Amino acid sequence: MLMHALGAAAHIAGTKAQVEHGRTKLRALEQELAHRERTLETQLYHEETMFQLKAGLMRDLIKALIEQRVDAVTQGFKDTLGMYAEQSRHYMAQQERYADAEIKATEPLERANLRTRLSDIDLHLTSIRSDAMALYREMTKVILLIGGTMPSMSNQDQQALALVSRQ
Repeated sequence: MLMHALGAAAHIAGTKAQVEHGRTKLRALEQELAHRERTLETQLYHEETMFQLKAGLMRDLIKALIEQRVDAVTQGFKDTLGMYAEQSRHYMAQQERYADAEIKATEPLERANLRTRLSDIDLHLTSIRSDAMALYREMTKVILLIGGTMPSMSNQDQQALALVSRQ
C-alpha cells in the first residue's frame, strides 16, 4: 500500500507538474495571442490611415481636375465671346464710317450703294449678336452644370454684343 500511496503521490506530483506546465503554455499562448492582436490592430490602423490618405488624395485630384476643366471651359467661352465682341466692334466701326459717308454723299447712286452696304453690315451685326446671345445662354447653362460661375465680361464687350449683364 505504501508503494501504491507513493505511486499515487508521484502521479499527483507529475500531474501537478503537468498542470503547471499547461498553465505556462497557456500564459505563453495568451501572450502570443495578445501580441498578435496588437500587431493586427496596428496593421489595421496603418491600412485605415493609408486608405484615408489615398481617398483624400483622390478626392483632391478629382476636385483639381474638375476645377481645371471648369476654368478651361470658362476661359474658352470667354475667349469666344471676346472674338464675337471684336467682330461686332469691327462692324460697328464700319457702320459709323458708312453712315457718315451716306450723310456726306450727294449722288443718289452713291447713297444707294452706301445704304446697301449699311444694310449688309446691319445683317452681319445682327447675326453676330444673335449668335453671341445664343452662345451666352448655352454657356451659362454649361458652366452652371459643371459647377462654375459665370465669368465677368467687360462693359465694352457687353455693349458691342448688346448683352444684358446677368452678373
